[in-house]
Amino acid sequence: MEFQSGEWIDVYRELLPHDDWQELVRIQVTQHNYPFEVKLLERPVKQNRNTYDLSDWTVLSHVIMTETSQLKTFLDQLEIEQMKMDESKTILSIQKHGQEIVRVTNDSVSMYGVFYEELSESGTEYENFFDAVLPYATFPVEVVFCARGVLNDEDSIHAMTLTDTNWQAVFENRLLYLLNRKEITSGFLPMNYSKPSRRTLENFMTEFVLCMPYNFIVTRDVNGRFGMLDHFCTNGKIAHFGNIDDEETNPGQHR
Repeated sequence: MEFQSGEWIDVYRELLPHDDWQELVRIQVTQHNYPFEVKLLERPVKQNRNTYDLSDWTVLSHVIMTETSQLKTFLDQLEIEQMKMDESKTILSIQKHGQEIVRVTNDSVSMYGVFYEELSESGTEYENFFDAVLPYATFPVEVVFCARGVLNDEDSIHAMTLTDTNWQAVFENRLLYLLNRKEITSGFLPMNYSKPSRRTLENFMTEFVLCMPYNFIVTRDVNGRFGMLDHFCTNGKIAHFGNIDDEETNPGQHR
């Protein structure tokens, strides 16, 4: 188990069942003291969408927040439409002592200094991941399963809730029907593959392997503890949004 901090953690808004990005901002801000520098930026109409140089972006709002109620009112009234990354046109940036600590775009929430642990022994097995995450979670736990590497984008993300550690029963109840989808029996699997006569969780794990690109699992408990397992990191990763380094140490620039 390896512990890391002083880096950025990105949470994509499509993985938040209620798109409650404001809550993540509040969690991140509570790790620091007021005041905060808050900027709302808009991409120039003619700018290349692949350009991330913010120097040309239009500043819609630039405020020094001095108290919780002020920030709450601002966030409650702010709408940042959820869009794909290459269409992103709005950025909310919050800084402390010149260091950006949280950024919200049309597709993600990025937080600096989040404390996280990598579960080096979890591998890419579902069981190992949940065995590592759930014993320390506070229920209920939201689970987002994505099978974008196998299913069509519009039906690849599935949100569920765990009330105890029996994640297998929830998966069997909510996800086994995916084995009947025609996408997974044409073009993705070997030619000699035959659809199982009886749907089981073992069948499911065989076909929706996490090492396949864009297949992943994200968990989130009521205390804001996130876990993620996907093909980008063969190790599981658990983020603790309640623990953050002193903002004066190890400052970094958002990638």
